[in-house]
Amino acid sequence: MNFLLSTLLDTANNVPDWLQTILNALVNFINPILIVVSVAGLVYAIVVGIRFAKADDKNEREEAKQKLIYVIVGIVVTIVLIALFYFLKYAIETNMINFNSWYDKY
Repeated sequence: MNFLLSTLLDTANNVPDWLQTILNALVNFINPILIVVSVAGLVYAIVVGIRFAKADDKNEREEAKQKLIYVIVGIVVTIVLIALFYFLKYAIETNMINFNSWYDKY
């Protein structure tokens, strides 16, 4: 799989070296962050789910329900932002976004 991705991405050599370095550093930084956020969200969702199941009072149940909704929304937003970053990285590397067209003028 890495060979296929590297073959696709090596066709665009128009990305400045400093930008490629930043993109690679961000990718190396985002992968562990995604894992930590996902695990923390999953653990918190389980804790809130247990509180929801154990709640005797209607108010406690509604509060746990709201927290569970917030956890799910937070995880979804995190995943969407990470996917957006990877799409922008891909777009820069494959010249869908031509970075050099305005970079060379200055």
